[in-house]
Amino acid sequence: MKRMEKYLALGLVGMMAMSLTACGGKTSEPAAAPEETPAAEAETETGTETEAPTADASGGGYDIIWVTCSTESEFWQYQQIGMENAVADMEAEHGIDINFTTVGPATEAETEAYIRAFENAIASKPDAIISATQVPDSTRSVSKDAMDQGIIVNFTNCGLETLDSTEYSDCYNQYYTTVSADIGDMAGEVMLNMLDEAGIAKEGVIAMEFSNVNPSLQPRMDNFKAYVEANSDIEVLDTLYNNNDLAQAQADIENQIATYGEKLIGIYGANNTSGDGIALAVENANIADKVITIGVDSDPTEIQALEDGFIDCIIVQDAYGQGYAALKNAVETLIQGKNPETEQKIAMPPVAVTTTNMHEDEYAAMLDPTLLKK
Repeated sequence: MKRMEKYLALGLVGMMAMSLTACGGKTSEPAAAPEETPAAEAETETGTETEAPTADASGGGYDIIWVTCSTESEFWQYQQIGMENAVADMEAEHGIDINFTTVGPATEAETEAYIRAFENAIASKPDAIISATQVPDSTRSVSKDAMDQGIIVNFTNCGLETLDSTEYSDCYNQYYTTVSADIGDMAGEVMLNMLDEAGIAKEGVIAMEFSNVNPSLQPRMDNFKAYVEANSDIEVLDTLYNNNDLAQAQADIENQIATYGEKLIGIYGANNTSGDGIALAVENANIADKVITIGVDSDPTEIQALEDGFIDCIIVQDAYGQGYAALKNAVETLIQGKNPETEQKIAMPPVAVTTTNMHEDEYAAMLDPTLLKK
């Protein structure tokens, strides 16, 4: 296992101070990812002064549906744990009953099934819908239809627009996310710091792996590449896309290992499936001490890989916190008759979890929100 004990002193505190990244985009072309602004600037432009659609808790309860974009992904399950805990807390705090249900396709790639699930959720006339979308272009009109019917719609992590946009503000009530550009910047800084710590010369190439071409998530890749190349002589290879298929992710990285050999000094995977593929490929090739590996978001495979040294760092979004906030806000909006937040879009910062800090309570819960399940 590579030793990274000095890493936190070198860079973690500074990186955690950065603001963070949105998932919703305004275009479907992968090469034209919209540029995001820092959360503090965006929030001054995106208030929620007008009243949100209201709903009545007849019978002392609410029906709330979580329209997930993947029932299989641990990341979205972590979001759901936050929602379920918020349900329990809101019921206790307000003396209400909440009927919370989950619908959605098995995988993120099933985007048509996701839209159908959203439409079916609207047809059941709940009081609120919480969702996350990989296809903002197709989701906006559906979400607007729900809002027009008086259904509160909140988005978590992946929404309908970027933090600097207000074009689609009438299509949803509230949005909690993490800024994609800041994930890329943080991963780039971590990569260079860890190369120094490991004594690996900053000469050669770094491979990049990601799930799909989502314009709002592209800054995770673009900003990583820009940061590394601006601060070193390392060449960052073009991103390979696996469509959230683990076998493809592993095969991509194995091909890069075979192609570049000792020139390959780092590998970056910008979601949990990509991180899983990296870990498996690095373990099989027995090169853990020759490359620095960074993933984004966590799942059991990545967590074990971090423990074993096949992943050196995971940039973790607060999946639990985003889900909790989205559900809590929906209930409070229903009770108060308007959105209680002063800003319609709120960015929650990511953190860098390493082999050094992963067992500390705060970071362990970020890696595995099942530890917080009530």
